[in-house]
Amino acid sequence: MSVALFFITHEGIASSLLNIGEAIIQKPNVNMAYSEVSMDASVENRTADIESKIKHLALDDGIIFITDIYGSTPSNISQQLAQRYKAELISGVNLPMVIRLLNYRDRPVTELIEKALDGAHAGIRLQDR
Repeated sequence: MSVALFFITHEGIASSLLNIGEAIIQKPNVNMAYSEVSMDASVENRTADIESKIKHLALDDGIIFITDIYGSTPSNISQQLAQRYKAELISGVNLPMVIRLLNYRDRPVTELIEKALDGAHAGIRLQDR
């Protein structure tokens, strides 16, 4: 199988990044889900909704939670769930990270995280003037 991926972001971010990432990679992606959190969302209600989605994922190879902004509501939800599931949590998602996560799904959790972080960092550049 593959490491389960669960994206928890503000509205419009996870769906957009995943749609673009899947279009670029052009590989079928399974064992993955997302939840987008509105600004006025109840943490308790969102957590229950997310846990119902997690039940549909295969967790044998682990799960990684991915969120947009460290310290935000999606991040706080992710932190609670990562502790509950003894999972990894990556904050600061960007498109290069998503492409790496989708492209290296068959790797072990620690290697997948390394690839994702390398891709995220390498994708941030200051253009020469």
